[in-house]
Amino acid sequence: MSDSAVKSQQKFILKAMPLFFVGMTLRPLTTSVGPVLPEIRADFGLSATAASLLSTLPILMFGLGAMLVPRLLHRVTPNKAVSVALIALAIGGTLRLVPSVVVLYLGTIIIGLGVAVGNVVPSIITRRDFPKNIGGVMGMIAGAISISAAVAALITYPLTEAFGSWRGALEVWAVLPLVAWAVWRFYRHEETVDETLTSPRDMRGLFHNKLAWALVLYFGFQSMNYHSMNAWLPSILRDSGIDPTIAGNQLALLVLLGFPAGLFVPPLAAKFKSQVTLCLIFVAIFAVGLVGIYVFATTGWWENGTWLWVSLLGIGLGSSFPLALTLVLLRSDSHETARDLGSFMQGGGYIISALGPLTLGLLKDLTHTWGASFIALGVALIIQMLSGIVISRPGIISGSTKN
Repeated sequence: MSDSAVKSQQKFILKAMPLFFVGMTLRPLTTSVGPVLPEIRADFGLSATAASLLSTLPILMFGLGAMLVPRLLHRVTPNKAVSVALIALAIGGTLRLVPSVVVLYLGTIIIGLGVAVGNVVPSIITRRDFPKNIGGVMGMIAGAISISAAVAALITYPLTEAFGSWRGALEVWAVLPLVAWAVWRFYRHEETVDETLTSPRDMRGLFHNKLAWALVLYFGFQSMNYHSMNAWLPSILRDSGIDPTIAGNQLALLVLLGFPAGLFVPPLAAKFKSQVTLCLIFVAIFAVGLVGIYVFATTGWWENGTWLWVSLLGIGLGSSFPLALTLVLLRSDSHETARDLGSFMQGGGYIISALGPLTLGLLKDLTHTWGASFIALGVALIIQMLSGIVISRPGIISGSTKN
């Protein structure tokens, strides 16, 4: 690589780095809950179903909030919308630590709304500021999401032991958005203008677009499996005899494997007109891991093998998420369509996803085992695969044209 090419690459990384910092804030406040969920349940006396709301409410807010993002961007610029998201994360993360169940849930809702904005707007900024390197920037953001989520899952339980309380551990993750906000305030791109998106939304066109609905289903059911694992995998492992710290480490491994996937999947997907093969490979990898964890949870067979099964879960889930984000940009015919399609996908998708942790908690309360929960995850995976085949085929989505 020539010196000029190296300098150009370094300049690109520096310009995009603030988006990386934003991505670092979008998962720790949710992935940090799973490793200490038994402690939170004991502190508040929550049933499995009630505890599942700590995972379900943020995901539901991801969906409802995403639907409101286009309206927000009519009033504030994308850059300012990111600042709003970061402040909301800090406020929600702090409120969640108040010793009141009502405030616990309120803070959780605010966190979900902040993440909803953070999930959608960086993609719009990427398409606006880096149109020739969409895959690279989306890879940075997806990688940041994965590595920060993994770190939160990895060290939250040890932090709880160090602080003597799960509240002290979770407060660490409430401070992170403030650090990212301090960095984000200086973000500028000299070749573009940060302005409100005043063009009319065309959600009606997307409601009649079969490709848009396929994308909603693909994103929704891959997200359902991700958030179900994020919420309940440590509990499944702990119920099967795994040490709490090891269970947290295994969740961290699952999430961490999304980091290399987030870096490589978007640019790889952007090279092809069809992403069907990639979609099927990711589904198959997750399926093998899911069967492995099911066998261990129901029979106790091969405890050391849980590291392998969790790794496969992480690769499958960690690859499907950035593929969905990239498909939004690859299938959109304009900035406005990318804005509306991203909102449509995440709005509907996260509402679907919210059913996952809640369903697993309810099935656990009803059956007192995890068997029925694994069947539910398998059904979700089949729907993810079928819808993924449809949206991964070549095609363009226009907000005003049926496809």
